[in-house]
Amino acid sequence: MKNMKTNCLSELTGKTIGIIGLGHLGGSLASPLVANGFPKEKLLISHRGSKKTLEKAKSLGLENCLTDTKSLMSRADIIFVACRPQDMLSLAGTEVKQDALVVSCMAGLPMSLLSRFFSGKVMRMMCSGPDSISDRMGIAVTWPRDRRAENAIKLMGIELCEVGFEEELDSFTVGICIPPILLNAKRDEEEVAKALESMRKRFPIYGQLGDWIKKVIFASVNSKQSECLENVMTKGGISEAMFLMLKRGGGFAEALERGLVRGREITAEIRRNVVIKSLVEDEGTPAEKVG
Repeated sequence: MKNMKTNCLSELTGKTIGIIGLGHLGGSLASPLVANGFPKEKLLISHRGSKKTLEKAKSLGLENCLTDTKSLMSRADIIFVACRPQDMLSLAGTEVKQDALVVSCMAGLPMSLLSRFFSGKVMRMMCSGPDSISDRMGIAVTWPRDRRAENAIKLMGIELCEVGFEEELDSFTVGICIPPILLNAKRDEEEVAKALESMRKRFPIYGQLGDWIKKVIFASVNSKQSECLENVMTKGGISEAMFLMLKRGGGFAEALERGLVRGREITAEIRRNVVIKSLVEDEGTPAEKVG
């Protein structure tokens, strides 16, 4: 572990990392990065004047890292976008540093859409919830791969898994919802194993997710299980869709399939809204910016 941190720090020497968004995810990425040796003076965190963001930055000892988004994007070599997908239009078109890498952590936004709004190299990253990262059980996938991003992610203490195509990254989003759901909706182990094996045949990433799911469930079994679910469940989201399927008597395989379908529905909704807002702005009527 020590050698891994040393190697990652060496690879990142001279690089500036920016994190846009200091919510649950942004905070869980920034804290271990600094704790594992990344210099604070090389970390930038976007701040649009929110008192909540300022207070959180102070609580993490990162208030001196705060800057405005435009400055961050023009100075950072690696930019992690950890804000809501709806906020993308407020970032689109902002000039980035030459040769900078933009890493989108925004669920539901495919590469085909991201590449339209960001100049330079863009990639996607999906990771398990902030609680798992804080508990040093974070796991993530990226598409496509990039060594710079991988070194930063590893320094955050997050385990990286490999995917072979972009849709696997989206199926991963369903997989990371499984532990809190199983902690609150008990299912037969054989049924779960059979469903996961079926998923593995379609999405090989589930071969790596299986052990992680067991580890997280074992570590969480004596914790506040309902709170664990509340932390990942959002109204109309993938976790809710899966959980409701089980509560209504559906099988575990059905719940996984419902998660995949809901993920595609959310992607379509976000994509449609982003494109509509983009068209409105292009016609000269500013779209309302979120946040």
